[in-house]
Amino acid sequence: MAAVLHALLVLFLVFVFPLWDRRETARLKASTHPGARLRGYRQTIAWQLVATGMLLLTVPVRLLFTRPGGETVMGHRLDPGIVLPIIVGMTMGALLPVIILRMKARKDPTGPAPAGPLDAIAFFLPRTRRERWWFAAVCVTVGVCEEIIFRGFLIRYFGSLPFVHVGLAGAVLLSAAIFGMDHGYQGWKGILGTFVLALVMTALFFVTGSLWVPIVVHALLDLRVLLILPRKPADATPETPGPA
Repeated sequence: MAAVLHALLVLFLVFVFPLWDRRETARLKASTHPGARLRGYRQTIAWQLVATGMLLLTVPVRLLFTRPGGETVMGHRLDPGIVLPIIVGMTMGALLPVIILRMKARKDPTGPAPAGPLDAIAFFLPRTRRERWWFAAVCVTVGVCEEIIFRGFLIRYFGSLPFVHVGLAGAVLLSAAIFGMDHGYQGWKGILGTFVLALVMTALFFVTGSLWVPIVVHALLDLRVLLILPRKPADATPETPGPA
């Protein structure tokens, strides 16, 4: 039964989700309903929690949270002493541009908004206080669930297929490609960027030996968006009932 559920999840990630995501993206871009983004946030949280819950029930947690290959990678034992510098370096590298943008915005409040790099996903970004809270919940959920799904499960799944031997490198590339494809709402640049991000998260996973490191880094990278976006003191547009 577990094997069937795992195969269905892979089929969903490869074939169903990209089409669903494309439809929902077009729907969200065209919608003028004030609750449309909240609906999108809730859908994102829901499907990721369901998929992750299924994996936690059908795969030993130890396998999901430790890298394939045990104590070594490609036959080489890794030094755990490099873990902290990697985390600190990536965190500072991600936050420094945000800090600079915020400082510029404070010096020149009438200047252009500092969210230019986020223009491609502007339709999905929060605009009210309530949306910001839900977006933060999405960031944390995605940080945990996507790492379990794409790094903890998918790499091991592709690496252990009985009839197709892709090897560890092939499994990493396949999982990264699916990760990028499932972020199609960000446009082709976003797909390429998330493919590279997947490889970075995989490197963190393999170097540290623990999935918790990429989980934390992933969540922080997503949450930094809230630091770039301008704050609003209150909801500008209240939700009204009706179809999204």
